[in-house]
Amino acid sequence: MATPPAPQRNFFAQKTHRFLAALVFRDFRFLALASLSSGSGAWALIVARGAWVYSIPELQGSWGLWVGLITFAAMSPRFFATPFIGYLADKMTRKTLLQWVYALQLIQASIMAILVMIGVDNPWYVLMLAVVNGTLRATQQTAAQSLTPNLVPRERLPNAVALNEAMQQGSRAVGPAILLAVSASVGSSVLFGGAGAAFSIQNLVLTIGTSAIVFWACGVFYLVALVSALSIRTVSSGVIDRRRSFWANTAAGFVYSYSTPLVFGIILMALAHCVLVMSFESMLPPLALEKLSPDGVTFSENDVYALMTALGIGALLSSIFVGGIASHMTRGRVFLFLGFTSSLTPIGLGLSAQTGISMFAAILMGLGTSGFMTITHTIIQSVVPDDIRGRVSSVYSMHVGGSMAFANLLYGRLADFWSPGNVMAVAGAAFTLVVVGTLIGSGFWRGIYFRGEARPVVAAASPAGGDD
Repeated sequence: MATPPAPQRNFFAQKTHRFLAALVFRDFRFLALASLSSGSGAWALIVARGAWVYSIPELQGSWGLWVGLITFAAMSPRFFATPFIGYLADKMTRKTLLQWVYALQLIQASIMAILVMIGVDNPWYVLMLAVVNGTLRATQQTAAQSLTPNLVPRERLPNAVALNEAMQQGSRAVGPAILLAVSASVGSSVLFGGAGAAFSIQNLVLTIGTSAIVFWACGVFYLVALVSALSIRTVSSGVIDRRRSFWANTAAGFVYSYSTPLVFGIILMALAHCVLVMSFESMLPPLALEKLSPDGVTFSENDVYALMTALGIGALLSSIFVGGIASHMTRGRVFLFLGFTSSLTPIGLGLSAQTGISMFAAILMGLGTSGFMTITHTIIQSVVPDDIRGRVSSVYSMHVGGSMAFANLLYGRLADFWSPGNVMAVAGAAFTLVVVGTLIGSGFWRGIYFRGEARPVVAAASPAGGDD
């Protein structure tokens, strides 16, 4: 009996299968949901903490500095805690590590909400919680990146890495958008339902406070992530050479990263990209005030949520698109295009003078910057062996997160003295020069852009850190 032909998919089904192919695997679906939820919580906390600082009149004159410090505190653990995080991601069962991280994130978000609810307005408490949040987030990102290749076949790996990154980047839209909806709803509760319902909502707002409700919403994101992580069944870990010390095993990740030209080059490019066009979280409150406020004077936290949501919409779209690219050559050309998009759109946003143009430029900026970073993630995860992937991922995270932490601190302080739009435009122009320089001055980068030479490689060092 002849085998019946495979059913033909329509155009929409073909495209959906191409761009979302990795989602057919059960454990990857749960990881993607956990990444989306935890990322939403993280980005929601970043913008909520910044808006909270701007709501404290006593800090006026140093608003930008405090937002920069708190953002630095949230991002700097990706630099300082990297050796321990990479080691844990290869030593522990990765799904167990994720479950512990999400549980602790839920606790720290709840503590933040309680502090705001009882009226604590000391930014030092928020800064300390931001350090905890950042350390846990850095651990979660490294563990998730290391676990992803174990959940799908190798031919689906680029799509899986890109989709996991899409969840991380797209959460920029989901978290702040939900905060915007929550803040707008509780802030105008009389518009919803009957008089009894409105009265109940108003009593809740008066008792807890709008800001506290926003932070409780952040905690819900981590609860969803925890439930999702508990549903993952795949057990995986890296390879740790027990004959060698902690520092020797950790150093293996740095040796591999720095001795492999492709990995090292991608890390350097990602570092430049993050410093110049992806480190503006600390400037979101003053930027929203400059671009979205009707009078340029009245600050609204909803404007901050709206601006981050616009960035996130572009981020989600581009990350999913990149996930559907199967050809190394096509990926290289898109990489170059997104490099220019990343550099030019901050100039447009920084110099825009109309609200509509600013929001559109923010969407395009999110599209360019997140798509660019998704490709760097895809390349790193595709070429690095599994037994050392956690440590190499942590090296990548150290450079990316550390550079963003210090840049956010600088940009936040500059926003106290100079137009945040001008800061953004100058930084975008600087990255334009970087992209042009790689295009005309380096055969290595032209090979990646036009010949698809970002493929698996073998490093000079033993990947497991000394295995014979």
